[in-house]
Amino acid sequence: MECAVNVRTLAWIETALSTSEGLLARARLAGRAEGAWRGAAIDSRGDCAGRLFFALSGGRTDGHRFVRDAYAAGAAAAVIDQAPLSEALAREGVAHFVVSDARAALTALASAWREHLDVRVVAITGSGGKTTTKELIRAAMRTRYRVHTSAGNYNSTIGVPLTLLDAEEDSEYLVCELGANQTGEIAQLSALVKPDTGVITNIGDAHVGCFGSRDAIAAAKGELLDALPAEASAVLPRDDTYFPALHARARARVTSFGLAAESDVRLSDVRVLEHGTEFRVAGVAFTLRSFGVYNALNACAAAAAADACGVPIEATRDALAELSPMAGRGRVHEAGGVLVVDESYNASPASTRLSLSMLAGLKAERRYAVLGDMRELGDYTRAGHEEVGRHVASLRIDKVFWKGEEAGAVAAGLAAAGGGAALERFEDAAALLSAVLSIIRPGDAVLVKGSRAIELDRLVEGIVAARASD
Repeated sequence: MECAVNVRTLAWIETALSTSEGLLARARLAGRAEGAWRGAAIDSRGDCAGRLFFALSGGRTDGHRFVRDAYAAGAAAAVIDQAPLSEALAREGVAHFVVSDARAALTALASAWREHLDVRVVAITGSGGKTTTKELIRAAMRTRYRVHTSAGNYNSTIGVPLTLLDAEEDSEYLVCELGANQTGEIAQLSALVKPDTGVITNIGDAHVGCFGSRDAIAAAKGELLDALPAEASAVLPRDDTYFPALHARARARVTSFGLAAESDVRLSDVRVLEHGTEFRVAGVAFTLRSFGVYNALNACAAAAAADACGVPIEATRDALAELSPMAGRGRVHEAGGVLVVDESYNASPASTRLSLSMLAGLKAERRYAVLGDMRELGDYTRAGHEEVGRHVASLRIDKVFWKGEEAGAVAAGLAAAGGGAALERFEDAAALLSAVLSIIRPGDAVLVKGSRAIELDRLVEGIVAARASD
């Protein structure tokens, strides 16, 4: 989008919003029309200095209640859609824009900023491993380019626009993840970021309750491929049962990755060790500080994407060897001689089975799994939890601690498969922590994994703190 004014001024914001399908009703800039902006925010408790504060209304709260807090924290201006608030803000000297829909304004402004940026985009989607793969790609790309990436898992219809608006003008690459819990969202986000390289990590059962089936999940994730022009690159999982359908859907150049011999970028010789995971990608030796074949596959996808962007595989190898896993996504703690693998950020039946297999493969005196309910499975809820129980029965796991309401389904799966590890259910977090601490000893390994709502991250913190004080 071409504008005569400096894009880092509030005057540019006014122009961008007023030309976006009539979003701008009026602006009261309180004498700060030339004030600078440097990004966007939706939480007044976060970093608001120099940012545009979008007052979004949601089920839990209304951002309009916090406009003054954001301004006091240094926000350049607010974007509101409650016209009656405007007069009071104007009297108080609070710079703001009144629009018909603040959320739509966030997307519209992000689109205008994307048009201004001279940047290439790597977009990642999939059922699992999106954030980890994004971080791995970011690390590899930074060895050659100026890279901007999303914070945490900013992968939604709110998070992606925030990511775009935070991108600096001198960025050469933007690496972002695209998430969805309904059909059409990936298409919407892809149209916004305009990717040059698209990565699909896998097609699993996360959010299957929202989509209805894995076929529907595959179709939704494939929307990213529709946004890639013929000269773009598509990085696809060769081991996935949906690979043929994804490959056929892509117009872009396809690079496959995986364990299969037919993979363009092949993963091989995977070994899970006490310090992490060793493996080869296209014959080159790699080391990760996180555990599991699934993390090695994420690294393989990252190497394929980075190569498509001109980063040598040796540079990717060196960058990934130095990268520490994110909290809740494979971060490993040595807690008083106990190995604690923190995968507490989220869980689906497929990812939980993979994590349990990883735990069973670790060298340890005893292996314990602390798991929690897997959410957003819909009609697949009972079957998904039973599958986890059957899988546990096939592995060398000494005991399962379960937090949540679905322990019965897991126990049924265990029984159907002939039993195996003992299972104990907890509803109280303190009781769960006490039970785990009472049984673990030096030489043991503990996996912690569950959906975010179960808040098992607090249990990880409790284990590590308690063991550190022993």
